[in-house]
Amino acid sequence: MKASLGKRSSAYLIDLIIIIIILSLISLIYHPDVSSLKAEMDNITVKYAAQDITFMKYITELSAIYKQMDIINIFLNIINILIIIIYFVIFPYLNEGKTIGKKLMHIEVRNKSNQPLSIISLFVRNLVINGLLYFIAVIICSLFVPEHLYFGTITALGIIQISLLLTSIIMVLYRKDKKGLHDLIANTWVSASR
Repeated sequence: MKASLGKRSSAYLIDLIIIIIILSLISLIYHPDVSSLKAEMDNITVKYAAQDITFMKYITELSAIYKQMDIINIFLNIINILIIIIYFVIFPYLNEGKTIGKKLMHIEVRNKSNQPLSIISLFVRNLVINGLLYFIAVIICSLFVPEHLYFGTITALGIIQISLLLTSIIMVLYRKDKKGLHDLIANTWVSASR
């Protein structure tokens, strides 16, 4: 039996709360200082608001700052990736398709043929639904995309990630089989627990 949208949403909310708590604890231990870059960003914004610099100059300078901030935060992005993989890929792989939220809501991720889930299908599923693709792309872009293109590239990637997530949500809401984009790509579905 397909899991209801309410149960899926509740499970996901529980999982997000757990992830936020974990990331908050990590940020208490490791928090790179980007205050000088934030001050520089504020200064550039004030200059642009006062029309002391052009829009193109504003975007170019902002882009360079964003790239520097993301380079400083590479370690945090790697931690985000690892947490997503551990919590949403490895944990469900070892627990019959269940995260803590899914266990509490009595639902599970299953593959199309009801065989045991593979690490690959869980990984692919999370590329879309939990931003894994976005975090990987940010790390790659911060290392290889030139400063003047960085802001536009990261903005486009963010829009793509949000679009993929919204598409998945809309698909779960309106498709008869309640499969989101992430389910279709990974050949998975969410069912009530056995």
